[in-house]
Amino acid sequence: MGKRPGTFDAFRLARDRGVLEGTLDVGASERLADRIAEGQETAARIAWCIEGTTDAAGRPALAIEITGDVPLTCQRCLTPLALPVSQRTVAVLAKSEADAEMLDADSEEEVLVADHPLDPAELVEDELLLTLPYAPMHEARDCPARHK
Repeated sequence: MGKRPGTFDAFRLARDRGVLEGTLDVGASERLADRIAEGQETAARIAWCIEGTTDAAGRPALAIEITGDVPLTCQRCLTPLALPVSQRTVAVLAKSEADAEMLDADSEEEVLVADHPLDPAELVEDELLLTLPYAPMHEARDCPARHK
């Protein structure tokens, strides 16, 4: 499989201790657009950094970091809620699904199959999807619904 534009070799990035950085326009993402508060799509930008590294056992890994505020809709009061996101995940790299199964049993870290060039936007979207709450809500004391 050839390398698509915008993709990278995860094992090379880990070996070279390389760093990729950028921003994700969350409102423009097909996978995330429906999670953003209506009318707030242009305000939804997440900064990301993917750093080549190793885990505690010296295995090749990626550190995926996302930061920013995501405008969501509070499911209690249905008003906008700016959710701060600051997440860092280390994912050990696997060469195949079989390798991933072995690593998963042997590691506390996430495992990422990197048998093809990876798309940084997809990794960031995955991380954000795992980070966002299913039913976002203001803290009870801060929710406008409580003060009505």
